[in-house]
Amino acid sequence: MIGLIGAGIGLAGGIAGGIKSANAARKQQQLISEQEAKNEAWYNRNYYQNYLDSSEARAAIKRVEDTMKKRNQEAQATAAVTGATPESVMAQQENDQKLMSDTIGNLAARSDAKKERIDSINQQNQQNIANARMGQLQANEAGGSQLMGNGLGLIGSALSLYDFDKKK
Repeated sequence: MIGLIGAGIGLAGGIAGGIKSANAARKQQQLISEQEAKNEAWYNRNYYQNYLDSSEARAAIKRVEDTMKKRNQEAQATAAVTGATPESVMAQQENDQKLMSDTIGNLAARSDAKKERIDSINQQNQQNIANARMGQLQANEAGGSQLMGNGLGLIGSALSLYDFDKKK
């Protein structure tokens, strides 16, 4: 009889431990899911951002525009003083347009490089989350196996203490 009481207490303890373990696993799953959502929001915000809208790109474009304006004013003033032809002013404007085109091209290249970095970071983050999920599943599997083993052991112990011959 004492063996059955001990087995019952052991079984109750095993069940309580299993419940506590399940609650911890649920909380861990929630944390992993929250981190995954944060990573996805970060990725979407950064990867799909129009790089030309960034402060860096706007500042570069503004510097080029200011330079173009200044050079055009200088070219027109020089043409007025020297009597240069309108073609020389147009040539300066063409050079300025090429400068703007080159600037936009460089910004586009930076945008591509930034997207590659963001994609690489995102892939690493996704791998870390997958590893965390696998670790959690392995821990859950080990905990379930341990709980089952403990329960079977308790039942075996209880049965070994019970004297079946007395019941006959």
